[in-house]
Amino acid sequence: MNKDVNALRNTLGALGIFLPVLSYFFNRFFGCSYNLPGVFSSISATHYSSSYLLFEGLVFSVGLFLICYRGYDVKDRVLTISSGCGAILLTLFPCSLEGAETRNFLMLAQKITNPIHLASALVFFGSLVILIGFQFTKTGEGNTIKPGSRKWRRNILYSVCSLTMAGTLVVGIGGAKILGIPYLVYIGEGLALWAFGIAWLTKGGLILKDL
Repeated sequence: MNKDVNALRNTLGALGIFLPVLSYFFNRFFGCSYNLPGVFSSISATHYSSSYLLFEGLVFSVGLFLICYRGYDVKDRVLTISSGCGAILLTLFPCSLEGAETRNFLMLAQKITNPIHLASALVFFGSLVILIGFQFTKTGEGNTIKPGSRKWRRNILYSVCSLTMAGTLVVGIGGAKILGIPYLVYIGEGLALWAFGIAWLTKGGLILKDL
């Protein structure tokens, strides 16, 4: 049972780490001449790129995995289900991109799908920040965390990952708006997904495994 749960956790971690890398790689080397200049303004904007199936498939898979994941208590379930639903909704309702042809499962105008997408992304990342920063750091009732122990070090890593997710998203989005550097959003989202991936790989035992 624990092996199956850890396999799910590690799969989530791997998907989070691979998404920004594979998305950039496939868009840069396959069909790049057909892509609009703004497809790297964010990872979500790659919905309108030549590798849109990669983005949709990986994020949708992350959403399904999160919904299926069963944590230790009700708070875990609420946070994983909400983040999973956010991931699925942000793929079904894509962001807007100037000059891009409208493409979504209901063929709704981008001005309609964009606010739904942004709200879904907020739910997705926000739920994960809380889950990793506050739920992953818990321990069993009556147990104490000794300084220097594996659990103690894992909790530090979880806290760093949670803060990294929140910080890189804020800096990326804020930097893009203030400094006018749109690629900062992609970089911020990529770093946030790497932090997400590292946290789940740690939870799955590939990093700082409990001895």
